[in-house]
Amino acid sequence: MLSLQLISEAAERIQGAIRKTPVDECPILSDLLGVPVWLKLENEQITGSFKARGALFALLKAKDRGDFQVATCSAGNHGKGMAWAARMLGMQVTIFIPNSVDPTKLEGMIRMGADVRTSAFSGYDETEKWALAEATRIGLPFISAFDDELVMAANGGTVAAEVLDQIPDLETLILPVGGGGLSGGASFYIKETRPSCQIVLCQHEESPALKKSIDLGRAVVEMPVIETVAGGLEGGIGRLTFDVLKTRFDSLELLAEPEIKQAMAWVIRHHQMIIEGSAAVVIAACLRKGFRKPKGPTVLVLSGRNVAAATIAQIMHGNPF
Repeated sequence: MLSLQLISEAAERIQGAIRKTPVDECPILSDLLGVPVWLKLENEQITGSFKARGALFALLKAKDRGDFQVATCSAGNHGKGMAWAARMLGMQVTIFIPNSVDPTKLEGMIRMGADVRTSAFSGYDETEKWALAEATRIGLPFISAFDDELVMAANGGTVAAEVLDQIPDLETLILPVGGGGLSGGASFYIKETRPSCQIVLCQHEESPALKKSIDLGRAVVEMPVIETVAGGLEGGIGRLTFDVLKTRFDSLELLAEPEIKQAMAWVIRHHQMIIEGSAAVVIAACLRKGFRKPKGPTVLVLSGRNVAAATIAQIMHGNPF
């Protein structure tokens, strides 16, 4: 079960291999929102995303069990993290991916020696069904990209622990939510250690799995495929992650594709950084007119930077300086 003890173990075991990413002040958003705002730069993490944390911890635990070859399904960043961690630990990983994966992420997985197998599907949910069947067929243990206590502990739990260490007077944490590995682990840690802290979650309005899950009272694990630059936000939420999240957040923002693209361009202009669409959703929320003023010192988690140059060029062309 997800616990503070498991998050502490994750932090200890990945320490030294994973970067403690910095927090950067964001004066423009601070002025706009009327509270101090920082950006937690997980886009500067090993492999370019927070997913390296959960991948490493999950593989370390698999190795403890005597499993030296595993399978997973990924929309990109988790697979890249798994490929990196497997190479470092002398393990083998087979990664099943949708055919819509960003070329930059695919290149990273292949370059690090993973066995990458592309599905006939563009969506994550359909690809994961195929991946689970294939993993069973070839006899490999399967590690979820998000719906796993180990992944939640390392991905979200250790990020939140770092944020509180860096910004001790934190009052609001703003996170993207897709399958729930980052948001679930982070929300658990924050609400267990700082219950008064506000958790704001941000997701794509065309793939609002968390909102639908809250409305229905059960995890919506499959969603219709959408075309988006924010591939990590597409698809359903995990059953385990929803069980954690359903009572541990304060508000939910649904963002449109144009808002996400504009936020990617905004970060390039004002912070000279590249972030992917799944990360930009938190910036998009803060830039939206009518966004509710956060309570006190605020941190936005920028979850990753892995995006193809051609995508960035298209976004900047559509959102010129």
